[in-house]
Amino acid sequence: MSEARPGRLGVGVIGAGRVGAVLASALRSVGHAVVGATAVSAENRDRVDALLPGVPVLGIEEVVERAELVLLTVPDDALGDLVRGLADLGRWQAGQLLVHTSGRYGTEILAPAAERGAIPLAIHPAMTFTGTSLDLARLTGCPFAVSAAAPVLPIAQALVVELGGEPVVLAERDRPAYHAALAHGANHLVTLVAQAQRTLVAAGVQEPGRYLGPLLGAALDGVLRGGEQGLTGPVVRGDAGTVAAHLTALAGLGPDLADVTESYRHLAGVTTRRALASGRITEPAAARLLDTLAAPTAEPAPAEPRSQEPSRTPEPLVVRTRAELRAALASLPGSRALVMTMGALHEGHLVNVEEAARRADHVVVSIYVNPLQFGPGEDFERYPRDLEADVALLTGRGVDVVFAPEDAEMYPADPLVRVDPGPVADVLEGATRPGHFAGVLQVVTKVFSLVRPDVAVFGQKDAQQVALVRTLARDLDLGVEIATVPTRREADGLAMSSRNVYLSAAERERALAIPRALAAGATAAEAGRDAEAVLRVTEEVLGAADGIEKDYLVLVDPETFLPLAADARGPGLLALAARVGSTRLIDNMPVELDPRP
Repeated sequence: MSEARPGRLGVGVIGAGRVGAVLASALRSVGHAVVGATAVSAENRDRVDALLPGVPVLGIEEVVERAELVLLTVPDDALGDLVRGLADLGRWQAGQLLVHTSGRYGTEILAPAAERGAIPLAIHPAMTFTGTSLDLARLTGCPFAVSAAAPVLPIAQALVVELGGEPVVLAERDRPAYHAALAHGANHLVTLVAQAQRTLVAAGVQEPGRYLGPLLGAALDGVLRGGEQGLTGPVVRGDAGTVAAHLTALAGLGPDLADVTESYRHLAGVTTRRALASGRITEPAAARLLDTLAAPTAEPAPAEPRSQEPSRTPEPLVVRTRAELRAALASLPGSRALVMTMGALHEGHLVNVEEAARRADHVVVSIYVNPLQFGPGEDFERYPRDLEADVALLTGRGVDVVFAPEDAEMYPADPLVRVDPGPVADVLEGATRPGHFAGVLQVVTKVFSLVRPDVAVFGQKDAQQVALVRTLARDLDLGVEIATVPTRREADGLAMSSRNVYLSAAERERALAIPRALAAGATAAEAGRDAEAVLRVTEEVLGAADGIEKDYLVLVDPETFLPLAADARGPGLLALAARVGSTRLIDNMPVELDPRP
């Protein structure tokens, strides 16, 4: 086994997929040494490179030989054979901590290793994993089901605490039912919501997510707070006629949605019986409902001719090459909107997507982490990448095509012709990150040329970038409208950013001084204070905060990004960049200056 310093362990990962790589990265962040990982697929090898840089990819037996703590993060069905096979080969070591993350099993599955002196522990995080650094922040406060023999249970609990989670002791016999409950709630919820999306699309609703999001959010909050008492709808009203109409309408949507009708019948029946048991409906009402659900579905009336307007595809087509992109765009007549991103999508990106869907017949989203806009020492290598999670987030939101090229596709060779962004690129972000905007405009020009959008939508948070892109489109006659969407903020006011996941809980709290300072400046502008006073108020609020290392704080013209005179009138932009810990954050706020005499 490895020689780790006292109190720290050499950790080996068997199965560095979405769960294993993240948990190993979390253990590494608190001082444990990750001595090796197995990664068969190219995706998992990339994940090791991103989350566990410098950790060697090894064979299973070598990982076991080197490690004092072995994380077994393999599929449930493979776990037993793997443990037994290594035991037969005599690879498990006395005193070695053996930890699996299956919800289904306790420690009994690890018995062959325990017989050879290993210490078996079972921990299961109750969360879904993207396999990116985004998961590291989500581990904080996550409940882990912990099972272990009484003498070593504190070891399992301490391990969970180091991961940032909350250990919840669960008896071995209860784990199968526990895991079934989580799978039933999470996995089948996905199936149910996807069925609702498909049905809405078939009914002519172009953006089903806009309808389902608020409704499902309220329903989930209600059931988590009050259980079945939060149920609403035709079943608890005893409205058998509406249920019959639903079944008829679903049957009329064709065989492709037959699974939706089947699910509706079954779940409405379960809901009826639960409503009866809880006293929400009477026995006669329940009988009418159950009879309706059991009866053959009436033939639907002839459907009205549908509008010939193009409908939004619920799941976007993902293309990786320029040729695939050309073919996909050729099948999309009408106007076209583009949203450019680097992935790691969040609600801030989705607001841009929604605006794009309102402005054009079809929406293209590009997902590409552009190396030309990262300088030496910046976070290009660790920038979160999870195309599968991004596409899932875009599904049902009116996106037709996702263009996600590899570096070799975007830059087959080092570009000889470069875009010069001009003087606006030399101040603020440009001064701090030399060459950044040249790299941004290089990729923007390429993607504009490939997609040929009628409109491109950007977020106001990257105000200097938007100003440069707007100038690019105007000066080079690119024929694309540049639209902006106000900055989307978290509930606490922090501007949404893919880099927010790098913040610890304490850093996140300190970072709130940034939006507070900008809001104070905007309030001063509304009160009729001049530009000098607006900037001074903003500086005072930011300066009073601990743990904020200011890069710049300026009040500028939103087009030229030159500082405004003290007596300036009209639009201005408060722009701010600061480091909180090792994370650099930017934010800005438009103001309207009308200094009172």
